[in-house]
Amino acid sequence: MTRSRASPAVGQQLIRLALGAAQSAGAAPDAADLALMVSAVQRDAIERLTPEQAGAALQRALLSPYPAGFFLALRACAGLRRFLPELDALFGVPHLSDEPLPVDVGEHQLRALAMAARRHAPLAVRFAVLAHKFGMAGTPPHCWPSHVGHELRGQARLRDLAGRMALAAEALDLAELAIAEADRVHRASDMRAGPIAELLARVEAVERPERFEQLLQVCICDFAAYAGHGEDDYAKAPRMRRALAAFARAGADPQARAMAVARALGGSSDSR
Repeated sequence: MTRSRASPAVGQQLIRLALGAAQSAGAAPDAADLALMVSAVQRDAIERLTPEQAGAALQRALLSPYPAGFFLALRACAGLRRFLPELDALFGVPHLSDEPLPVDVGEHQLRALAMAARRHAPLAVRFAVLAHKFGMAGTPPHCWPSHVGHELRGQARLRDLAGRMALAAEALDLAELAIAEADRVHRASDMRAGPIAELLARVEAVERPERFEQLLQVCICDFAAYAGHGEDDYAKAPRMRRALAAFARAGADPQARAMAVARALGGSSDSR
């Protein structure tokens, strides 16, 4: 017997129910609503959404008071793997942390997103927080919990997502930047002034200071999502802001920039 396909209205109802779960931490769908959602997913309701409808749904979810609720509700009805497989694939993937045991990347991303919502971050920051570890889903299990090379895999998954959903250009741009550079910002305390100056030049921090600050916001949310970390404990952000101030005053010469950053951070300008 051929399974009946859902009408476009069923897909919209599914999204409305999932968005209802994003209004507060205790707003999960009840049993009756969850059954409706399961039925809608089984009838391919998510696949019936247009790219514009899917993108608008993701944007509304990200800007909700408790965005994690939307993704958890979709996961509960087996809809997340269809709506956002890039996120769904992160659950069950381990990642190193300060704790004795690795963290689950999917759960970590939802905690980081909750932090972004608590900070009233704009859409681009919230989307980049959600997306910047997408590539870890493609790490071969024998490499876990290390994720060397996840950046290239993450860029490919971001392109796949952009091909399915109509998403804001600013959000995609910041997510691409965060995928490429967030881990380097996290390593700023271990980097000499030369590589820090190169990072600042590469991300156009002087030309696009607001975007650079948004990148730091992504890193703050990521850091604070780990157990025992607080957003105010993230020392890399003030360090990078000091480096940028010195870098911006140093002119265009790379060596002068590296030396200025070294003086600002009290370290060496060695580029190694």
